[in-house]
Amino acid sequence: MLLEAKGVSRFFQSGRIRIAALLDVSLKCDKGEFLVITGPSGSGKSTLLHILSSLDLPNKGEVRYEGKSLSSLSTSQLAWLRNTSFGFVFQTPHLLPHRTVLENVALPFRYGPRKSREYIRSACMRMLEYVGMADFSNRLPGSLSGGEMQRVVFARALVHEPNIIFADEPTGSLDGDNAHRLLNLLEEQTTRGRTVIMATHDPAAIGRGTYEIQLKKGVACKS
Repeated sequence: MLLEAKGVSRFFQSGRIRIAALLDVSLKCDKGEFLVITGPSGSGKSTLLHILSSLDLPNKGEVRYEGKSLSSLSTSQLAWLRNTSFGFVFQTPHLLPHRTVLENVALPFRYGPRKSREYIRSACMRMLEYVGMADFSNRLPGSLSGGEMQRVVFARALVHEPNIIFADEPTGSLDGDNAHRLLNLLEEQTTRGRTVIMATHDPAAIGRGTYEIQLKKGVACKS
């Protein structure tokens, strides 16, 4: 099993009040699957995605990647895992404004195994070509539309050939055409053996998954 969560709970403290963001959530996701996490705003979708991707750790339960508990890894080991095995696409495109499109896509290569400059450029241009942004490689992010920026983010998420792509409301700020295009790109990754885990409340995105987990007040009520 590629990724597995067992009895995951996450609590946050607000003064003297303990708020349960997730309660005893379990799931399994294997290679080439497309898991869609749904639920209303505040249901715990992003919290679960962050825990599955090691951006956060649960208060109870555990997450295992390739059989190894994420809680047993050090901070540097988790950072290495995220940079070499995981790719991330968020609702807001996080691009460095004073770096070109090509330089933004190349950022993951600043960490992890060292690669030659020629390899990095070739890999980045290949991904930009794949998402239809190769002609924009020397442009700055400020000159791009929202849909174009999101495609650059997607290229960056793929450039180091991750095993899992985590997408948090990736279509939330896109118009219909750009949302459809991004969903097609995500779905296509499963045919290449990658796993996609997406949190969304977009009706057009929900039917794309291999299966769905629905959250309500931090509890998995449908799968």
